[in-house]
Amino acid sequence: MKILIISRQAEETRRRFQQQQMKKLGLDYEFLDAFEAGDLSDDDCQTAANSWPSPTLRQDVACFTSHRMAWQAVVDRGEKTLILEDDAVLSEDIADALRAIGDRNDDWNCAYDLEFVPLPHILAKSWSWIDRGRRFRATRVFQNRLGLAGYVIGPRAAAKMLEDTGSYALVDAYFWHRSWLKAYQIEPAPVIQLRFVGDHAEKQAFLRTSTDTAFRPRSKLRKNLMRLRLETIKARNLVKGLLGGKKRNIEIDPASFSLGSD
Repeated sequence: MKILIISRQAEETRRRFQQQQMKKLGLDYEFLDAFEAGDLSDDDCQTAANSWPSPTLRQDVACFTSHRMAWQAVVDRGEKTLILEDDAVLSEDIADALRAIGDRNDDWNCAYDLEFVPLPHILAKSWSWIDRGRRFRATRVFQNRLGLAGYVIGPRAAAKMLEDTGSYALVDAYFWHRSWLKAYQIEPAPVIQLRFVGDHAEKQAFLRTSTDTAFRPRSKLRKNLMRLRLETIKARNLVKGLLGGKKRNIEIDPASFSLGSD
């Protein structure tokens, strides 16, 4: 399976980290030059903020735009693709998970979350499928509010995401709450962001702070209507989850990540 890594050209440390990781794991990848937050004007950011109820940072808009660029690349390529952010750490056996996903004849609207985040999700009570080696399981996700550091998406779902995101949205929260999307969590999760990994030597180089202006919607009425719409979507997913799922943490196998070894 092809891998796209969203990364700023100037992020030499992150790119070097990914090059070393991909070489070690024997994975086929390419970098997708991320959209630069510095190319956004204040007017651009305000226009984006007017379509989202929460405070919006310049880097949020850049992240949103970069993922849309990745989706377009998936559409152009016409095949399932793993999209990674450049701080993603991969397990030693991720190739097995990707092979299992790639071999499946999924519905067009499926997407797979491979990422661990230290927040509970609402997932189905039982897994939907397990790979031949019985190493990885895929479980339907009803609620996931965080994380696009590592996910698999096919061309038709990517095209639909592009259609849905004509205006700005906080990309990870928006992505996982599409009513048409069949989202699945892969466990044990084979992807984790470096910021959630212990005391790795390069961790500080991957932590970002922002002192940028937070842009907010100018219309209070529109802000409240957007918030109501989002809460309605969350409530719908919650009802589905209460009927067919349970709230729990994502499973991960720390021993499958060998950070720092050659």
